[in-house]
Amino acid sequence: MSHAVHTVISPDVLDPLGICAAVEDARCGAVVSFLGVVRDHDAGLDITSIDYSAHPRSSAILQDIAENIVRRQGVHRVEAWHRLGHLTVGEAALVVAVGAEHRDQAFAAAAALVDEIKTRLPVWKSQELSDGSHVWSGLS
Repeated sequence: MSHAVHTVISPDVLDPLGICAAVEDARCGAVVSFLGVVRDHDAGLDITSIDYSAHPRSSAILQDIAENIVRRQGVHRVEAWHRLGHLTVGEAALVVAVGAEHRDQAFAAAAALVDEIKTRLPVWKSQELSDGSHVWSGLS
């Protein structure tokens, strides 16, 4: 059986349960997921919503990140989905799921996947504050 990687960058609402189900595999005894949601604060600021935008190469970069993760020993399935557009507090912005033979492999791969996405993926966010102003982040 070959490794499987599936990545998506989309303005559509994400389906965390469906994304997790996609990494189920008879070889895998562990499925670990991460759900990143919009929270109501950041660095002491009151957040009401976030607008995500991405570089045109973001899809290829996300695919590359996930393909590097699936090469880890024992990891067989990787899903990584990032949302674009306008999101309100509580909505899912990032969903990743990893299917691996053992839990330690799955946890380590999922953590590395999220860290790489946060470091390398050119996605930017404009946070709308409760006073109506905006703060950009991820531009550096």
